Amino acid sequence: MDADSAIPLIDFDQFLNGSTDQREQVASAIDAAFRSVGFLYVSNHGIDQDKVDECFQWSKRFFALSESKKNIIRRPPDKSIYRGYVGVGREKVRERICIKESFDTGNPDEDEQPNLWPPEELLPGFREFMEMFYQECSKLVRQLLDALSIALNLAPADSLAQFHEASLFAMSLLYYPALPTKDLLSGAHTRIPAHSDFGTLTLLFQDDVGGLEIAEPGSANTETSAGFEKEGRFRRVEPKPGTVVVNVGYLLMRWSNGRWKNTVHRVVEPPNSAIGGDEMTPARYSVPFFASPDPTTVVEALPGCWSEEVPRRWKAISAGDYLRRKRQAVYV
Repeated sequence: MDADSAIPLIDFDQFLNGSTDQREQVASAIDAAFRSVGFLYVSNHGIDQDKVDECFQWSKRFFALSESKKNIIRRPPDKSIYRGYVGVGREKVRERICIKESFDTGNPDEDEQPNLWPPEELLPGFREFMEMFYQECSKLVRQLLDALSIALNLAPADSLAQFHEASLFAMSLLYYPALPTKDLLSGAHTRIPAHSDFGTLTLLFQDDVGGLEIAEPGSANTETSAGFEKEGRFRRVEPKPGTVVVNVGYLLMRWSNGRWKNTVHRVVEPPNSAIGGDEMTPARYSVPFFASPDPTTVVEALPGCWSEEVPRRWKAISAGDYLRRKRQAVYV
């Protein structure tokens, strides 16, 4: 754990390759980070850095295509499929338009949400690489879920990974175009306003531009995203080479009965940006991977997360129904 950072840094190698005691120590460290901050950096996570670097190269090549070519795989306007290309102005958070583009994919074997790919001759090798990288991230999610199950001492029947067997996850390539810095600092435009993720876990690979921030718990009189944006304090999540950022989604917070924090976060101007003049904030690229439970999963407080002294905070809910409502609200 990195003592110089407000966000813990955890070496995952000892969980992947260590003894039983070492695995339990790593699981305990992840538990502590999610209880205190809801975010952590993970190093030695098992995904080769060469693959991460190549993913960013493919992302830049995809977003460099003309708008007409990207729109060949534009997300359907009826919101029936949450896959494909989404242009600037087509995504909103808390009714605010996000100045970014995205390309979203999911499990190659999923029938209800088929992936939309550009023609092979347009980007030869793109689909093959993205499907491979999806599987790499999916494997890491399962390993992290195993660590959380160990932290809670869950019986096999209650282990978290079993509720994610269908791997109905979503991976996004995100591109935030360059903008006048004064527009971001004044609030005229926003990359992503304060929000919290709504699944289980999010993995985030980010470039070296920066701009991700998380809210400090207790810094606002309300726990809402809007409240933190208005009066809360935020701390930066600086890019750390060789790491992936991992954070808790709403459903995991609810599953843990509030044990693990679903922390509000946003993407703003990078550090050391100054208002005024004609300065431009550089483009930013990131690759989030959103894990969520199988749609048939009923999310309710896990064993060990509630008792007579700590009663259940929420009723049981259907993961599928909740996720459909949230996704419908995101896209314009």
